[in-house]
Amino acid sequence: MHIFPVDFISAGDIEKYSYCPLSWWLSREEHHEDSEGVKKHREIGMQAKKGMKAYQRARNSERTVLYLAIGATIVSLVGISMIYSSYTLGIIFDVISVFWLIAALYFLWKSERYVTMWHDNFKKIMVVLPLAATVFSILSVTFVMEPNKIICYIMEISSLLWLIFATFFFYLALRSEMSYEKIKKELRLPDGEIIYVDDLERSPILKSEKYGIWGRPDLLIKVGEDFIPVEVKTGRVPKGPYFSHIMQLTAYMVLVEENYRAPPYGLLKYGPQVYRIEYEEDLKNLLLEKVSEMRKALKTGEVHRNHNRPGKCKHCSRREICPERLA
Repeated sequence: MHIFPVDFISAGDIEKYSYCPLSWWLSREEHHEDSEGVKKHREIGMQAKKGMKAYQRARNSERTVLYLAIGATIVSLVGISMIYSSYTLGIIFDVISVFWLIAALYFLWKSERYVTMWHDNFKKIMVVLPLAATVFSILSVTFVMEPNKIICYIMEISSLLWLIFATFFFYLALRSEMSYEKIKKELRLPDGEIIYVDDLERSPILKSEKYGIWGRPDLLIKVGEDFIPVEVKTGRVPKGPYFSHIMQLTAYMVLVEENYRAPPYGLLKYGPQVYRIEYEEDLKNLLLEKVSEMRKALKTGEVHRNHNRPGKCKHCSRREICPERLA
């Protein structure tokens, strides 16, 4: 079992430590400026936020289409009932209305069970049942009333206008959906809804009280019931994902697990190349070992290079001030 102090370690520091502990240690005194990588990340973030807004517009327009279509149908049915009088049909609609109300009461009584089983579908059922009962109840009354063609015409025209508005909002939904799909394709993201973008002003910091780590994934995408963290890396595209980047992504998966639910995997994106990293217990334990080592280093102040690769030192941005550099 891992027990951590109150202070938190960031996912970004975990990435630096996993690359080289000494490089991470030296980076603690740096003053961060806007590099090309940071600017590129900001551009990606802005593009992703546009995608989020387009997705929300599409969903809002779809809901409006649904409400207008339901309203138009109800108004149209009631209008039709105003030109035809039938006591028998009134009784039939009364019976149907009572049946739907009983069904609604039954599902409400069993709400705890069905919420667990069906989640969002249960909410839809609890909206549809009373609505249907109300419609049939209205029809049961209008069918026994005296026919009134004027009211019928007014309601049918109103129904037609509602359908015209529904068509307009359907067009808006399609346009927003196309915009979202275009952005998603440009960013090479999987199907799903972007629900989180790394934004210093708006995005909340994800924290793990259990493990004492924090961070902001570049993107968080909801795929079905799962929340998938995405880490975007700018610069050259490697032949395979770097270990330090895998550790950073694993930190984000731990954060997602504690704040939402355990993700099945995370995504590392290098330009057009996307790597899927499975969220496994061994990988999580390796991350926690690194975090434990970092806490020990912060306590003792003893940190050393963890490799014998001159090429790695040569490309390190802290090479000039590193006392253990190989090149």
